[in-house]
Amino acid sequence: MEKGKEMAEGVLQFDETTISAQRAARSGNWRMFKKILEEDPKRLVEPFDLFGNTAIHIATRSNNPGLLRELLEMLSEKERWHALRKGNCVNNTLLHEIIFCTTVEMAGVVLKFENEAAPEDITEEKKRQPLLEIVNDSGETPLFRAAKLGRLKMLKYMASHAEGDIRRLFVRFDKYSILHASILGQFFDVAIWLLNMDEKLAQHKDMNGMTCLQLLSNMPLVFRSQAPAMGTVKNLIYNMLPEEGYEIHDDDENGSADYYTRQRNDIESGQQDKAKFPSSEFDGIGRIWKLKKQHKLAEHLSELLVEKDFSWQISFHENFQPLIVLPVLSSKSDRIKHLHHTKEMHKINSEMSRSRSYRPITTAISFPHSQNYTPLLMAAGSGIVEIVGKIIDRFPEAICHVSQDEHNVLHMAVKHRQLKIFNMLKKHSAFKSLIFRITAEGRTLLHQISRMEFYVEQHLPGVAFQLQDELRWYERVKDIVPAYYLMHCDKDGLTAEDVLEMEHREMHKEAKGWIKETAQSCSTVAVLVATVVFAAAYTIPGGTNQNNGTPLFLGSRVFLFYTVTDVVALVSSLASVVMFLSILTSPFELWDFRRSLPQKLSLGFACLFFSLVCTMLTFSATVLLTIRLENHQKWASVLFCCAVFFPVAFFWRMQFPLYKMIQHLAKRLFKTLRQAVPTTFVKYSRKRAQTRNYNVIND
Repeated sequence: MEKGKEMAEGVLQFDETTISAQRAARSGNWRMFKKILEEDPKRLVEPFDLFGNTAIHIATRSNNPGLLRELLEMLSEKERWHALRKGNCVNNTLLHEIIFCTTVEMAGVVLKFENEAAPEDITEEKKRQPLLEIVNDSGETPLFRAAKLGRLKMLKYMASHAEGDIRRLFVRFDKYSILHASILGQFFDVAIWLLNMDEKLAQHKDMNGMTCLQLLSNMPLVFRSQAPAMGTVKNLIYNMLPEEGYEIHDDDENGSADYYTRQRNDIESGQQDKAKFPSSEFDGIGRIWKLKKQHKLAEHLSELLVEKDFSWQISFHENFQPLIVLPVLSSKSDRIKHLHHTKEMHKINSEMSRSRSYRPITTAISFPHSQNYTPLLMAAGSGIVEIVGKIIDRFPEAICHVSQDEHNVLHMAVKHRQLKIFNMLKKHSAFKSLIFRITAEGRTLLHQISRMEFYVEQHLPGVAFQLQDELRWYERVKDIVPAYYLMHCDKDGLTAEDVLEMEHREMHKEAKGWIKETAQSCSTVAVLVATVVFAAAYTIPGGTNQNNGTPLFLGSRVFLFYTVTDVVALVSSLASVVMFLSILTSPFELWDFRRSLPQKLSLGFACLFFSLVCTMLTFSATVLLTIRLENHQKWASVLFCCAVFFPVAFFWRMQFPLYKMIQHLAKRLFKTLRQAVPTTFVKYSRKRAQTRNYNVIND
């Protein structure tokens, strides 16, 4: 090591000729590259860069089969035999490097020289080993590496030239399959082709015992149901793109001259693919099209894998389901204190047990836990509606699957807060049979939703609304479980409400601080607005008549508009002040964040925003009355109003997430009012309307 370091520091590793060839390769001047190496062909098999690549390895980057052929022909048969099998620092041979080429003839040039006679000093085992079966330091053949990097066109070409059954090349020495590699790289077109080649790959497990469907169930972002929000315009474009036509096209790789030639001919003939035409012309649409293609291919791949997955049949229904366990201590605080004391004792015992002379005071508590769930439960926890839906549709009895630690699909959806899965299961006829399950830790569905072990912060405008979402989830689950489950205690001796309060203590504390600061800041702004519009009521634009005290612009429509907006602005600002003050005087209990405090905050923001709008309208009317633009110069009035509303629009844009909560509040209010109307009254009204319409038609 020291010797190599001294040589690297004191001696130049590459001579000037090699550096010139390196410079030519970097700039893409392959003619100069070839000319330099023709003068001394021995340089073709010598180390050319710091990665241990030879000049022939570098020549594969030219994507020029003719250049590669000419360079190989410069060598003797013996040197060529070694050059084809020579590896770089990680033992990647020429075929390992050629997979990056878009022209499959590059691999054909190498395979053409494969059958040349081997030197006599080579062992029989190496002589018989095909180039496609040589592995690098990672245990990957060229076929495996092509699938791992998503080169479907090259993979197909190499597979067609492989001898014997190529399925023996689909698994590495560490049980890592070629299908696992393509799925991890999100090359789903490659994965679909491989699955069609060998269906047994669907049930192959890696060294961690994971099948490919389990792997896919932990990749929620590649599915439409869990993809990040794209915005209104992108969603519209996404939905307008065709739902079909995303089948595998292995010759559509970037950089293929044939592809661009064919595309140009298709445009001239008017026969280009409708889905690809806009995506090739507009970059933005092209990205959305690629995203939708990924979603469709992932969905199709999951459908193929579901057909070969029967892991849901191993279910643990025979495990004993206990009756509910009532609290031993009547006080909630006593139960929580007892739990903390038990954990402290357990921690002390763990620390002292490291000493050989110590015998633990109590027996350590072991909690059974299983992370290797079936694809159904994994997909439910990840929120992948496509996989869960396909499994249940294909195998209806799979919905009743129970894991070794007593988790069913509903437990996974609830504890991971997957609302789409929850709503989908709620429509199933077997939903009621899922709610009674108690896990091995003694946890009901309420205990699962009360814990924050798997909580992921939602895209909500503040901590108060995040806490509201958690409490809403608790109520949602509380409405479906039996009433007596509220008294049930888990293995720690805590009810679901105890766990809810204990786990959300920090979030509750942060929510109180956030909503207090927000209410104080907004109330200050609201008072300032109220002061301004109150003063404006006594400062009449244009003055008053000295004889009777009436405003000079009393008959003007703009003055009437000014008066109305000033009054509305004052009322709205005072209403927002009342709302924010009511927040500051609240007790800030945990369940106040379910409805009371978020509603007050949303209404306060709505009133404040409305008062700002009316204040700017009042200001606009004042200026119009002052400079007399009411009846002429309309363009100036429009320009002035646009300038006035700029700060209002800016304020709305900055606080947009909070105002979205107002929209949700209005929807829930409408839903509540609709449920409050008696059903019989609605039916009676509809019947009377239908009867009236029928009589009108007959008349």
